Amino acid sequence: MNEINLPGLIEEAIAAFAQNGNGSRRSVRAKIPPDLPAISWSDAGLGKFITCFLNQALLANNPEIPVRVSVNERTRLADLEAFVRLFPLCWIQLRIEGRGPGMTAGLVEELFRDFAYRCEEWVGVEGSDSQLAIFSPINATEPKIVFCADLARPLWKCDLLIPVSDRLFLPAPSGARRKS
Repeated sequence: MNEINLPGLIEEAIAAFAQNGNGSRRSVRAKIPPDLPAISWSDAGLGKFITCFLNQALLANNPEIPVRVSVNERTRLADLEAFVRLFPLCWIQLRIEGRGPGMTAGLVEELFRDFAYRCEEWVGVEGSDSQLAIFSPINATEPKIVFCADLARPLWKCDLLIPVSDRLFLPAPSGARRKS
């Protein structure tokens, strides 16, 4: 099992993204609780996937408008758990909100495919901009990751919901937390 320090991973990805190649700064507003548990994951690529996903979502935003990134621990998502047939100890929700073209279903599926995940199901409601997709490893049925999106233009938001089966805690950071 691989341990993923999600707050540290997200802070590093945002810091790298905030400074683009031309030297101009992009604005990212992040809300990351310091007490999130580490994620124990069988797939070593989850951290790389989250970094890539976050980068693509940030690129889909208008560079003149701040992007909002938040991470929350959700204890129960009963309706979703019944639908996905997965009952973790808790869920980690990574939410990205922006303005601009947003992410397309094709791009999301391609990102997952690049990290050896397949789409089990893609669900949308006629007349709605909201969509939900369930992804699992190509060669297994678990662990699953759930993608939710509200792709209304010009404001859009997307969530990655990552199930946490074991509660792992990271040691307290030695220095003060950076704010992005």
